[in-house]
Amino acid sequence: MARKTTGAQAADQTRHRLLGATERLVVSTGVVSLSVRRIANEAEVNSALIRYHFGDMQGLLRELALLNAAQLRDARDRLLDALEAKGAPDFEAAVDALVLPLWAPTAMSPDERAVVVLDEIYARAGTALHDLIWAEFSEGVRRVTDALRRALGEVDEAGLAWRIRFVTAAALDIPPRSARVGEHPRSPIYGLDSAGERLAQFRRFALQALRVV
Repeated sequence: MARKTTGAQAADQTRHRLLGATERLVVSTGVVSLSVRRIANEAEVNSALIRYHFGDMQGLLRELALLNAAQLRDARDRLLDALEAKGAPDFEAAVDALVLPLWAPTAMSPDERAVVVLDEIYARAGTALHDLIWAEFSEGVRRVTDALRRALGEVDEAGLAWRIRFVTAAALDIPPRSARVGEHPRSPIYGLDSAGERLAQFRRFALQALRVV
């Protein structure tokens, strides 16, 4: 016998559909293309439910951004916790704690990257949301910096900070940033150009970029 859906379950399902629809649109067409009607159509729900669940479209984007920030933050915390439990400095593990979370999946789909959603929302958000997002990352960035500093020994603090910043920015790659890279024409020099190959190549780049400071 099928279980009946309660009001709370239905509300959760609607929130999930709205968040998922918004995330898909952010990845495929960007924040500038969003509208209440377009999100509701993508989610196949009444547009009034956006206001009911999130207050307005900005509230919806704020929750989506924080969910994706948590994806990246939690992935980094797990790697850093494992590294710190080992005790000994480990340069490659410290680089992985910076790099691998940048490939963490989005909150609503395993096929896209959380950092892509965050970048798109962050670039068009106000200071208040900037501060909320950064609050999710600041401790992890500090811990990564400390781990790299321990592994490298004496370093130029400013130089290391700049390199971390540039490596993080480079992870976004060039448009289109969707994980569906095979759908877009690419130069044959990149070979398969799969998501896995991009991560492997980016990790090699980061190891070189962060080693000499």
